[in-house]
Amino acid sequence: MEATITHISPSFEIKDDRFDVGQIADSHLMIEVGHDRFRFTVYSSIHHVIMWLEDYHVFSLLTHNQLLSTVKRIYQNHQFLSANYWKTIRLTVNSNHFTLIPEEYYQSDEVVRYLNFAAGKNLTDQEQIFEFKHTHFGIMNVFSVEKELVNWIKEMYPAKKITPIPVISTLIEGIVKDKTNRGLHLYFEENYVSLIYFQDDKLHFCNRFQYRTAPDMVYHVLFIMNELGLETEMPVVFYGEITSFSEGYTLLNKTLKNIEFAKNPTKIRFSQYFEQIPEHRYYTLFCSYYLY
Repeated sequence: MEATITHISPSFEIKDDRFDVGQIADSHLMIEVGHDRFRFTVYSSIHHVIMWLEDYHVFSLLTHNQLLSTVKRIYQNHQFLSANYWKTIRLTVNSNHFTLIPEEYYQSDEVVRYLNFAAGKNLTDQEQIFEFKHTHFGIMNVFSVEKELVNWIKEMYPAKKITPIPVISTLIEGIVKDKTNRGLHLYFEENYVSLIYFQDDKLHFCNRFQYRTAPDMVYHVLFIMNELGLETEMPVVFYGEITSFSEGYTLLNKTLKNIEFAKNPTKIRFSQYFEQIPEHRYYTLFCSYYLY
């Protein structure tokens, strides 16, 4: 039997009191959802700034159905999230599996085979396959998401066309548009780390690794850097769920000489209420604005 969740509060939120429901038709809603996170932000076309942010933590031990139940509860109790007259809606998802394929080798009728190979197993009936094209690099990202959850979100906004975009692609596109594609980029989730490396204005390496402990994570990072021939003095940018007080940061900081935390996307303005935000944590959520 599923646990009944009676009330859910954001683990982090920022609210500009100039925003109200009367402005929804002139606002962009950007949603990011993963196995342990549900977050959204609002960009106002009236004020030309990000005005609202709510971040919810979902216990990663919950089952698929409980995750969906949690999201439904958030919507049910929210003052405006389920409104269906947003100017645009962007859905970014933390995909279960993904693989990047050069466009010249890509065959749309082979997507299942691509992902089965990348996952090392056959996809389940609960997963649905999508694709995203990185035009700048001529690369296709083939990825899978939880079908039931994405379909439910689509049903919440029947007047809008919603196509999921993987978080890793949002990150890549943000880095390119911000022209920060130097050095190594590390995106942290709970028990996952993704490494992205550009060389000569080309996407040279991108992969995601699961780990159990901080030392395991450090091993993956240093192993890949060694395989790529990267020096520990090179710039390394951190994104996502990591802080300067975490064990992972402490261990990496002993070896990597030039660590920095990502800043907010450069082409987006923010309300004054966002001055103290941990910018690296929400970079991918904000970057989805670039994809409109």
